[in-house]
Amino acid sequence: MFNRGKTTLTSYCLLIPCMVFLPAAASAEEATRLGTVTVTGEIIEEDNSYQLDTEEVAGIAPDAATLLHKVPGANINRNGALTGIAQYRGLFGDRVNIKVNGITVQEGCSNSMDPPLSFIPGTQLDDIEVIRGIAPVSSGLETLGGTMRATSIRPAFGSGDDMESHGSLRLSGATVNDAGAAGVMAGLANRTHRIHVAGSREAGDDIEFNGGTIRPSEHDRNSYALGYGFRQADHEVALDVTRIDTGSTGTPSLPMDIEVSDADMVSGEYTGYIGAHAVHGQLFYTDVHHKMTNYLLRPDPGVNKKRRNTADGTGSGFRLDVGRMLAGGDLLVGLDGQLAGHDSVITDPDNPMFRVVNFNDAERNLLGVFTEWQGALGADWGSELGLRLNRVRMDAGDISHSMAGMPTPAGAALASLRDAFNGADRSRNDTNLDWVARFTRPLSSATEFEIGLARKTRSPSYQERYLWVPLEATGGLADGNNYIGDINLDPEVSRQVELALNMESARAYFEPRIFYRDVSDYIQGVPSTNADANTVSMMSPLNKPALQYANVDATLYGADAAWGVMLTEHWSLGGIASYVRGKRDDISDNLYRIAPLNGTLGLTYAENPWDVTVEGVFYYRQDKVSATNGESPSGGYALMNLYGKYRVQRNLRLSGGIGNVFDRKYAAHVSGINRAAGSDVALFERVPGEGRNVYLAMQLDW
Repeated sequence: MFNRGKTTLTSYCLLIPCMVFLPAAASAEEATRLGTVTVTGEIIEEDNSYQLDTEEVAGIAPDAATLLHKVPGANINRNGALTGIAQYRGLFGDRVNIKVNGITVQEGCSNSMDPPLSFIPGTQLDDIEVIRGIAPVSSGLETLGGTMRATSIRPAFGSGDDMESHGSLRLSGATVNDAGAAGVMAGLANRTHRIHVAGSREAGDDIEFNGGTIRPSEHDRNSYALGYGFRQADHEVALDVTRIDTGSTGTPSLPMDIEVSDADMVSGEYTGYIGAHAVHGQLFYTDVHHKMTNYLLRPDPGVNKKRRNTADGTGSGFRLDVGRMLAGGDLLVGLDGQLAGHDSVITDPDNPMFRVVNFNDAERNLLGVFTEWQGALGADWGSELGLRLNRVRMDAGDISHSMAGMPTPAGAALASLRDAFNGADRSRNDTNLDWVARFTRPLSSATEFEIGLARKTRSPSYQERYLWVPLEATGGLADGNNYIGDINLDPEVSRQVELALNMESARAYFEPRIFYRDVSDYIQGVPSTNADANTVSMMSPLNKPALQYANVDATLYGADAAWGVMLTEHWSLGGIASYVRGKRDDISDNLYRIAPLNGTLGLTYAENPWDVTVEGVFYYRQDKVSATNGESPSGGYALMNLYGKYRVQRNLRLSGGIGNVFDRKYAAHVSGINRAAGSDVALFERVPGEGRNVYLAMQLDW
């Protein structure tokens, strides 16, 4: 199996031999052993998934989502330094199933300022695994948009009875925002016990670009973790506790910034064998307290315009699955569940009478049962067959607005919206069926064919059902529109087909995939016909009618590929490419925030103990934009990056690089639009990418 490389290239690579001092990821010895191909930044494909080696960016990018640029089909909807929302093949937000150390973390912010991947700081990140293509039903409760798993560093069990010391120290700095980061993990382990403590500190100023400064875009975060593991014979138990404290952090694409966001996560897990059965169980609890404002990091908006939103998200869950051999394959049967609650209250620090309860006891509870079988069908075909049934229960409490009933058109409209919501039956129950059928067949000793079929479902989010007053609390859409929800939304139903080839030899690999997805009842904002909602929305700072979440029909299709080739003993070349087309079927319009055709191409030179990579990043223009969301087209661009590593000793590695070498001004299509005054970015202009960035890092392991 190949070690898939983050492969990059520009025509300038031969013009800068001075860059060979930069540290890099893999030695020539590693590149040639056993006939495998290793390219810098290792993307390792195992069982249809990509595991991303984090060494190249560890401690440099505070947002772990940055690594998704290395995965075919994946991208990032960027709303702030710590607010990178995962996108996969055009689907983003809670359509993508993301596990953090095996659990689902409930966001505190109703505008997704704290998306799941933000709960592992870069200095504590061990790896991110992305299941490429159709995700198994066993990978999560709702996997319509695929599955990603992020894991933090922790010590392994030892091999003897004596305690051994293990740990990791990571330090880094970057010039584009004068950022610094430090993270440490220290532990003791023997064959029976392991215990570790970990902590990190990350901070940075506003981000610079070719044209000025993005304000506010600073970040501030601390993390703390404690873990214990016990192993005896065929049984293993783990207990982990994590605390994330986020301070003043800018989100320029959203109407507010993070004032504070405190998250607590507790999980316990068992794995082992009982007779011939492999048993796995897990319990977890998460609690996020979040505050955001529009005045602490931004210019004073004026009298009666200051806002503070206090939001809380709590979650708990469990999983129990049992596996055994059956009919020449592996059978897995499981039960899992997840309970989530959300509250959100908006106040004015200068006016104690102002109060908006926009979410109150919003509940979204899931219970699922699944079965999955993997094995051979005849002599030539391998298969994965999965079936899942989910029960989703949602409800919400009464809401209020201090301005409802005032003798103004807006006051009357607010009272009407409030009374309609509070008088409605808000309890909803959905029964959703998912299935997956994936088949593989070798065409030759070096080529494998794969076909996958799937039906996946997703029930509405609590924002989509229970946002009763026009607001931008939209899970990070960042499109500059006010939205209201619809209690009566139906679940989304996706039907998908995928074809793939996996071709590899001793010196090269090529893995293209094409996919087609039809989504019935896709949830999308449409122009609201609610006169009260439009009255309120027109009197907000946005001064335009509201959009209302509705069920529409949509299609997404495209292709993505990864490839690499070992040119010589020391030189390797490769890259990735991704394309997705998303459109509405009920009207002539496109889906919002779809990444255009893009890819990377790269050249790596590796010779023990160092290597260096020259990377080209390419994005085509995107003119297939959503008129409904008021989305603007974007231009294409190309960037050059340089990075590398140097292994000083077996356990000490230095790394560094230059991002955006030529300080190109650009704006990624999937970046949000600027909502902050006082920036060098105009209001409602797409937030640009960072300028030239020189970074250095050190990693010490023991």
